[in-house]
Amino acid sequence: MRWMLTAAVLLSSLAMMPAQTIVSPTTKDSDHDGLSDAQEAALLAQFAPRFMVSADDCSVRPAQFVPWQAKPVVEREDGTIYGQATPRAGHADEVELHFYHLWKTDCGRMGHNLDAEHVSALVTQDQDSSWKALYWYAAAHEDTVCDASQIARATTVDGGSRGPEIWISRGKHASFLSEKICAHGCGGDNCHETMPLAGTSVINLGELNAPMNGAVWAGSPAWPLAAKMQRSDFADARTARVDELPLTSIAWANPQKRPMQAVIHSGNNTLAGVATGERDTGTALDLAKTDTGQALTGARGSTHKGLARAIRGVGSALRATVTKTGKALAGH
Repeated sequence: MRWMLTAAVLLSSLAMMPAQTIVSPTTKDSDHDGLSDAQEAALLAQFAPRFMVSADDCSVRPAQFVPWQAKPVVEREDGTIYGQATPRAGHADEVELHFYHLWKTDCGRMGHNLDAEHVSALVTQDQDSSWKALYWYAAAHEDTVCDASQIARATTVDGGSRGPEIWISRGKHASFLSEKICAHGCGGDNCHETMPLAGTSVINLGELNAPMNGAVWAGSPAWPLAAKMQRSDFADARTARVDELPLTSIAWANPQKRPMQAVIHSGNNTLAGVATGERDTGTALDLAKTDTGQALTGARGSTHKGLARAIRGVGSALRATVTKTGKALAGH
């Protein structure tokens, strides 16, 4: 009886401790990051997003890959999601969760084999030891001029205690925290006619230098997955900017790229316009308003008006030239 009471007290104490201290000599930590395998599995299960995918995506569904292969080889396109749980450097009470939807192919205009996309959450423990998310991040065309990645407080997207709904663009597989934002990138994303990704399971990738479940292919140079696994999506400056916005706002993760994106979007993927009137507030969408995409909408409207004026001007000049030429010819 005394042994049973002692064990019960020990288990209760472990449950109240921060995740980084749960690992003990008798607790399995396969990826050696300070979080036990059991704790990582529990967090990935609790915060797994509810993905909305195209009903007729050219790449069918996110793929599961053959384990223990140096290069990523698709085993089946069954909707598998891969996860990663990493203690946040410099923040002992926070854990960063990544959820990767990996595809056989990207079918956009600049299509290519293998497509590594993801969303992420920053989570922490309450005083009652329950886990809650602080922020969510959705990657969309990362590291390109069309980077339309977004970040928001967890409560804004109903992702405080569970995973939020995430919209995946057809064929290109960019991730969006709102269906309405999908159309406000460079113009190549489409999130219409989506359906819930059914029957998904989350497989833990572990860490890049200590992969789990045979995910040695994660570090392959065939795709940028390794870079995504090694960096944080929640830089202090980025989260501070979100905190300055209204509670209902989703923010662009990289607002400095918005002016060029407005030009590309308005010029039908050419550089034939100038994005005047751009309001670089960093806000992608205010969920409390029906007028969405404020910054981009203003820029696009100004660009369209400028192009229309230019076309009218050219037309007038041509008509005047034709008229004068006709008169001159008639005089002869």
